[in-house]
Amino acid sequence: MSQLPEKMRAVVCHGPQDYRFEQVPTPLPKARELVIKVEGCGICAGDCKCKNGAQMFWGENPWVKPPVVPGHEFYGRIAALGEGAEGKYRIGERVIAEQIVPCWECRYCKSGSYWMCETHNIYGFQKDVAEGGMAEYMRFSENAIVHKIP
Repeated sequence: MSQLPEKMRAVVCHGPQDYRFEQVPTPLPKARELVIKVEGCGICAGDCKCKNGAQMFWGENPWVKPPVVPGHEFYGRIAALGEGAEGKYRIGERVIAEQIVPCWECRYCKSGSYWMCETHNIYGFQKDVAEGGMAEYMRFSENAIVHKIP
């Protein structure tokens, strides 16, 4: 594993209209995980709706689990590898992950329709499970679908 800083800068969503630029701990990779140095992160309509308090994000059973680093459209270079990821990836490789982190256990994932995953963890909306790309670094979980960028 390469040397990561102890702290990083990130946008953190605490709730509707409550987004803050903060110093937070840099994520560390667990087994078979990657940490990337984020090179870019897009902002889409979903991010704007979430920030502005849309019912689909903040309704009766809120989907967003704050405080969380937002951003589900991102790419970067691998900065650290968890144990077991070394054979598949190299430090410095440019990668992108699909925005959903499949559970690989539900009927949709088992049938190959992972984008319909019942758990539906999307980067940038669930604290600790799927922190997003509006930060200097982010972690790709072992369930992530990672693509190398040429």
